[in-house]
Amino acid sequence: MRAAGGRITVQRRLVLDALVATQPHPSADDVTAHVQQSNPDVHQSTVYRTLSALADLGVISHVHLSHGRSVYHFTHDAAPHLVCPSCSAVTHLDGEAFATVRSLVAESTGFDLEHGHFAWTARCPGCASAELAIDPAGDPATE
Repeated sequence: MRAAGGRITVQRRLVLDALVATQPHPSADDVTAHVQQSNPDVHQSTVYRTLSALADLGVISHVHLSHGRSVYHFTHDAAPHLVCPSCSAVTHLDGEAFATVRSLVAESTGFDLEHGHFAWTARCPGCASAELAIDPAGDPATE
């Protein structure tokens, strides 16, 4: 944080500690609740401003999981997210698989795919199996 020009304040330290304690997918509300457990005088707006400052410094980044909440990760741990639209399960796509997809997208479209602020929608194995059990033909017209 100092290398990026940021000061280490008490609030930033509290928020960083909360981010570590609430991984893997903490929301701003999760971080606020954790901070307020031991420091009830820290206001929610302070946590939001601190999260924004940490993102501006490049220490953390946020990802929007589908239409739900944003979650935070340390920048060095950033990975593409997959979120199931049926059950909201979340997982990460490993670097090798993402590199393959990125290469295919670049070859076919010329676009340079980035994993950033948004998650990819993908059926988890459990929901995909349940859908096949309901419609073994996999006919999308009956969905």
